[in-house]
Amino acid sequence: MSKKGNNMTDEMKELLAEINDDPELSAAPVAAEDAERMMQEEVAKKAQAGSGDKESNVRAKAGKYITFTLAGEDYGIYILSVKEIIGLMSVTKVPRTPDFVRGVINLRGKVHPVIDLRKRFGLEPKEDDARTPIIIVEVVKEDTVSHLGIVVDSVSEVINVNREELENTPSFGVDLDTDFILGLAKVNKKVITLLDIDKILTSRQLVMLEDSKQ
Repeated sequence: MSKKGNNMTDEMKELLAEINDDPELSAAPVAAEDAERMMQEEVAKKAQAGSGDKESNVRAKAGKYITFTLAGEDYGIYILSVKEIIGLMSVTKVPRTPDFVRGVINLRGKVHPVIDLRKRFGLEPKEDDARTPIIIVEVVKEDTVSHLGIVVDSVSEVINVNREELENTPSFGVDLDTDFILGLAKVNKKVITLLDIDKILTSRQLVMLEDSKQ
């Protein structure tokens, strides 16, 4: 996981230092990441084939998550999906894209689409400030791997979520799509919404964003 970024606050630097100082996370090769994913999937399969209790049905898996805030609420993304955290930088607008798409950034020669997660979730917009970061995440959909920047209010910390701290997403009725929510984590007296980053956008929206890089 890279330490590089633009206009990083001390808070972001401390978070990245914590990540890179962890031997389980720092500079892990792709093969190691794949092995961990396979191991987690195998554990999940065994759990589902087991006693069938509440914990075995939770989509979210135990492990480390990077947490961030959005409109005063706490969210988490599985740490292997996070590639980099950078300070807010110049974003090039792309015409004829949804309002939650900020545009694209050129990060060390690579172009990444950037979305505003507040707008994607239908929340009230907020002015950017010195703490506003962009989290670069890896999105896997239909065997296609993409990299996407998401703008959030601020990054918080790396947390370790145990299986007993996981809860299913409450039902909000058939008209509300919550498929992008993996579940809830109750950690340190806080409730954290865990996101499935691969389902934040639809396949059509991802294709549109990839086309915007051209």
